[in-house]
Amino acid sequence: MAKTLGDVRELDKDVELCRTTNERISNQAAQLLIENRIPFTRNWVKIPFFLREKYRGASQIYIIRTNRNRYGQARRTIDQMEAPFRKRLVMSNY
Repeated sequence: MAKTLGDVRELDKDVELCRTTNERISNQAAQLLIENRIPFTRNWVKIPFFLREKYRGASQIYIIRTNRNRYGQARRTIDQMEAPFRKRLVMSNY
């Protein structure tokens, strides 16, 4: 029987790295993370019709998450993006 050390609820928890409504910017950020061999997940969340005005008409938000232990490395990698593209990302402050 295997014994797990530490709090089981804290295992496999990813933290949000960034989010954007632009699919092209999301793809570019994901490609940059792949090139630097940083594990991540990318999901999208549908924006309800009545909230789309807040997001300038976008129908979905792309969310990129990474392992909490690799957050600093992932953040430095995203900071390497060109300024016009990086401004389209909303970075988290984990």
